This record gives sequence, C-alpha cells and structure tokens, in this order.
Amino acid sequence: MAGFDAHTHLFAPGQILGRQQIAEGDRTFEEMYGDPAAKMATARELLAALDEAGLDGAVAAGFAFSHEPDLIEQNEYLLEAARVSGGRIVAFATVNPSLAGWERVARHAIDLGARGFGELRPHNQGWDPLGEESRRLCALAREAGLVLLWHCSEPVGHRYPGKAGGIGPAEIVELAGEFGGLRMIAAHLGAGASFYLQMPEVRSAIDSLYFDTAAAPLLYDDTSVSRLVDLAGPGRVLFGSDYPLLSPRRQIERLAAQLPGPVLEAVSGGNARRLFADDGNQ
Repeated sequence: MAGFDAHTHLFAPGQILGRQQIAEGDRTFEEMYGDPAAKMATARELLAALDEAGLDGAVAAGFAFSHEPDLIEQNEYLLEAARVSGGRIVAFATVNPSLAGWERVARHAIDLGARGFGELRPHNQGWDPLGEESRRLCALAREAGLVLLWHCSEPVGHRYPGKAGGIGPAEIVELAGEFGGLRMIAAHLGAGASFYLQMPEVRSAIDSLYFDTAAAPLLYDDTSVSRLVDLAGPGRVLFGSDYPLLSPRRQIERLAAQLPGPVLEAVSGGNARRLFADDGNQ
C-alpha cells in the first residue's frame, strides 16, 4: 500500500544553520525551534523518511515566519525541492498577511508552482483569521485553485511549543463556511472542529474542509483518528505525520492498526491523491 503524507515541514539548509539568528528576531520560531534539539529537516532527509515509510510523496509546508526575507528564502527552497523531486514533494508556500506587500510574495510563489499556503498561523503573525487580509488570502487561494493548510490550536489541554497562535475551531468553521469551494486542511484533527459536523447546517456549509492527523499521538488517545473518520467521513481525513517532529513510518504503522483496509487506503493516500489531482498537476 503506497501512501502520502499530507503534513511535513522543511527548511532551507541555511535556515537550519542560522536558526539562532532567526530565533533572535522571531518569537514564534524561537519558541518552536530555538532549542538546538528541536528537529528541522531538508528535502533530502524527507525523501529518505518517505522511502523508509514506503510512501509515495508528501506535502512540504512552510513556517509562519515574521519577516519577509525568511519567508522568501524558505519558499524558494520548498518550490525548488518540489521541482526536482519527480512529483514526490508538493510544496506549500507560506505568507504573512500582516506584512505590507504580502500578496506580491504570495503571487510569486504561485508563479513558481506552489500548490497551497501553510502551515498558516494567523495569531502568531498578528493577523485576524476572520479579518480583511485573511479574506483576501482565501479569495486569492480559491481563484488560483490552491489549498490552505491551517495550524489549528486546541482551546484546552496541555501546553507545548507552538500550540497557540493558529486558528480556533469556531474560526475555521466560520471561514470555511464563508468560502465554499476553497479547499482547506484543518491540521491536528481540526482542534475539535470536526465535532460540529454533527450539526446539519455546519456539515453542509463546510464541504471543502479536510482534517489531517498530524501529531495526533502527542495530543489525543489512540481512538481519536477513527472517531474523526466517523465524524468527518473517510473521504475528508488525510494522513499527516508532522515530520520531522514524528516519524512517517511509525505514524503510518499506528494508522494501520486503527483503521480497516478501505478506510486506511483513503486516509493514508487516496484522499490526498484526489485532493492534489484537482488542479491537474498530479
């Protein structure tokens, strides 16, 4: 069974070497990567991890940097990695809508082949996920046929580096309802947003919202993914490891122990293949 990892992260080699300098000027980066022990990876390491896990490919997402030069350096690395990967890496560029001129950066990434934007952390960067700039981002992504990957912050539970600063479950439900047809991924099981799919008016309003399983074992118990499948349906759940935080091989093995065959095939890769085939590039 070949699969696809819908949630991984890469950094340019220079950013890995220069993490301390970046951390000095970027509070969220410092929180998550300031510790030299915090894992960061390059494209070569990701491809090796995919081979070990027996996976066809992965989304490589960006980090929500505060400053434009860091955004551009990472985007150019991600997009070049995707270009030379033989189709195995799907690049999601990152943007900061709190910065003047952010749309120029976003459109440049689209021109270079970005397939989505994310992982989006609006509150970390200082923009309102329900505000004017967010709506402009959603409109741009919908127009270009891109996917938005949102870091979803659980409003309860234990704290960890990077927990806060994403989008909350009520916010993503509202935004997905407003922008029908815009494909969005609610990371980390959607921070509980899937519960509200039991409300008929919510379920019908957010039919383009997907949920990924990134970092699930660090947040929830071993029945969480099967419950998510029950709530959202097997066609709207995507396997994600959050590599390099967690091993794709170990996470796909955990998934295989939780889901029956046809559901496992959809969640582990079938849904992602359909999602990223919509624009005809894959």
